[in-house]
Amino acid sequence: MTNSDPVVAVHSNFRGQAVTLFGTIDPPPGEAENYGVVVVVQGPSTDWVVREKQRQFGFVLNAASARYDRVPGYYGVFSSRPLAQLGLEALPQFDLEALAARQRIESGDQTFDSKFVQLMRAADRFSMAERGVVMLTPSAFSVRVPIASNATNGLYLARAFVVADGEIVGEGTTRYTVRTQGFERYVADLARSNPALYGFATILVALLTGWVGGVLFRR
Repeated sequence: MTNSDPVVAVHSNFRGQAVTLFGTIDPPPGEAENYGVVVVVQGPSTDWVVREKQRQFGFVLNAASARYDRVPGYYGVFSSRPLAQLGLEALPQFDLEALAARQRIESGDQTFDSKFVQLMRAADRFSMAERGVVMLTPSAFSVRVPIASNATNGLYLARAFVVADGEIVGEGTTRYTVRTQGFERYVADLARSNPALYGFATILVALLTGWVGGVLFRR
């Protein structure tokens, strides 16, 4: 499997785009119609906490919560046909709620799993498209993977599974990188490598901006 953009550059005006992945399969003659393709794209891992808000004594306070460790910052499942038709609906690697359940720490409430998936899908961090893989020919396919404006920097792994009669009979992989470029990358690197200096610079910029604003308004 190959891709159209090995490196996706993110700038301040980045509003999202898509990476197109291409692949080929080699089914036996006369049996191409029995094959399907599922592509799973996984981004860098991050930790998340989901909190339930409740109104108590007139105030909105945090109530129950669940923590999810090392969840892919992006997880997309794309298939050439609905998973039920391919006989794969029970496999955990193609189930977003099963992914959430695996990454939830033991003390977390399992009732949060579905809500966590909803929130991640709303933020364009989880996606599922049951006809997202386009069969260009009986042995060639493509899939467009969206990259949201809030995409996590890092390496993304795409795995293509060839399916026949409800079983995975082949697999291929490719990778691409999402990387902040320009001044935005310098700021992000500074925040990670030297948080004290980054904090000092942020305070200095805020003070300077306030002083300039005060001078302008006095005039």
